[in-house]
Amino acid sequence: MLQVHTYRFNGHSPADPEHERGRKDEKAWARENQDPIKEFEAKYTASGVFTEDELKAARKEILADIKKAVKFADDSQMPPETLAKELEYPDVPDTDYNLKQPPAFADEVNARTISPDQMQNVQDHIAALREKAIAGEISVGDAINLAIHEEMLRDPTTTIHAEDLQAGSSYDIPKLTQQTYGTIRAADEIIDEGHFIGKALGEAMNGYRPIVELMNTNFGIYGMAEISSAGNTYATTGGQFDMPMTIIGAGGTAPNQALGAEHSQPLHAYVMGIPGLKICTASSPDAAYGITKSMIRDNGPCFLFCPVKMMKESKGEVDLDRCMPLNKAALLHEASQAAVDSRNAVTVLTYLHGVKEAQLSIDAIKEEGFDIDLIELRSLKPLDMETIEKSLVRTNKLCILDESTKTGGVGASISARVSEELFDLLDAPVKRLCMDDAPVPYATTMEKAVVKRGDDLVQGVFDLCTKKW
Repeated sequence: MLQVHTYRFNGHSPADPEHERGRKDEKAWARENQDPIKEFEAKYTASGVFTEDELKAARKEILADIKKAVKFADDSQMPPETLAKELEYPDVPDTDYNLKQPPAFADEVNARTISPDQMQNVQDHIAALREKAIAGEISVGDAINLAIHEEMLRDPTTTIHAEDLQAGSSYDIPKLTQQTYGTIRAADEIIDEGHFIGKALGEAMNGYRPIVELMNTNFGIYGMAEISSAGNTYATTGGQFDMPMTIIGAGGTAPNQALGAEHSQPLHAYVMGIPGLKICTASSPDAAYGITKSMIRDNGPCFLFCPVKMMKESKGEVDLDRCMPLNKAALLHEASQAAVDSRNAVTVLTYLHGVKEAQLSIDAIKEEGFDIDLIELRSLKPLDMETIEKSLVRTNKLCILDESTKTGGVGASISARVSEELFDLLDAPVKRLCMDDAPVPYATTMEKAVVKRGDDLVQGVFDLCTKKW
C-alpha cells in the first residue's frame, strides 16, 4: 500500500469559496517546489537522462497533441439526444446469450493454466453437479456454482472474487474455483466489499469478466460507490469501455428469517436507481443457473439476487447448457378460465421468498373461490411490462408481494409504472403487500408486523376480489 502526502490545491468545485481556505502562500510554495512534473524534469535533466533540448522537443510534441485534441472537441458536433438511451447497456435487453461464441483461445489457455489433475478434479465436480441437476436434486447455490465453472472453463478471462472463497463461501457458490483456476483468477478476499468490487470494476475495464460473490447481498452496501461506477462506466466513456461484471448474492427477507435489521435490508431496491445495471432474481435452481450464465456473458454490469433462506432448501431440475433472458418474468401458475370469467382472478407479482409463499398459498386462495396468475419477477430491471400487461388483460387486478419497503421499494416502482402505463386495465387499486418502513426485527413476534407472508397474500386476493379496498 502506498500512502501519499500531497496538497489540495483547489476547492471541491469551481464554485467553492477558495479564498476562504487561507492557504495562498502555502499553495504558491507547493506549486513552485512540489510539482511532480517539475521534479521529474529537474531530476532527469540533471542526471543526463535527457537534455534541455530534448525536454523542449517533448513539450512541443505533447502541446501539439493537446491542441489537436482540443480542436477535435471544438469541431465535433454535440451528440444526438438518442445516444443517452443507447448507452444504457452494452448488450440490448433482449440479447440471446446462447448465441454468443466462446473465445477461440479458451482450450489453449486452459491447457497452459490448469494442470491435468486439476482439470480432472473440476470435470468430476461438474459431472456430479450435472447429475444432481438432471435428477432434480441440485440446490440454488450448487446450480450457480455449476454455471460459474462452466463459464470459467468456456472463457478463461472470467475471474471470481469472494470472502472465504477457498472454503466455498456460505452457499458453495465459488466452491473449487481457487483450487482449479489459481489465486489470480479466483481471489479469496478480505472483508471489504468496496475493495474487491472495485478490483472487479478495474478488471472489467481491462478485458476480464469478473464475478463478485457477496454471501449476503446486504454486504454490498459497503460497495455502493463502486456499484454505481460500474453502472455508469459504459455511458461516461461514450461506449468505449464495456463493464462485464456479475455480482451474485443471497438476499431478501423471508418470514421467520431471524437475521436482524442489518442482514435483512432490501439492497435490490437500493440499487434499482443506479443506471446501467441489469438486476435479476432467481428463486429456483433452474433460474439461478440460466441467469448466471447469461450475466457472465453480458458485456455490462449485472446483479443477481437469490433468496437467502432458500439457497440450500430449494431444489429442482435444471435445463442444462441454456442461458436465460435477462429481461423476462416467468408465469409460474395461471388462473383458471372460470376464475377469470367470474372476475375472481388476480395477477400476483413477486420474487425471492415471495415465490415460495405464493405457491404455498394457491390452494388456500382456491378454497376461497379465487385464483391467481403467479408471475415471478426474474428481471427487476429492465421490468417485463409485456408479461404483466398480458396477465392484467385477463384479471384486471394486481397484487404485489414485495420484499422491500413501502417507501422507495420495488413494489412502489412497479405500481407507479402500472398506474401510468396500464391504468385502463385496472378494475381496482394496485394492492401492495410490502415490508413496513421500520427496520426488520430479529424477534418473530415483532417481525410479523414488518414482513409480509402467504397469509397476507390470501387476504390481499380476497380484498381485491370482494372490493374491500
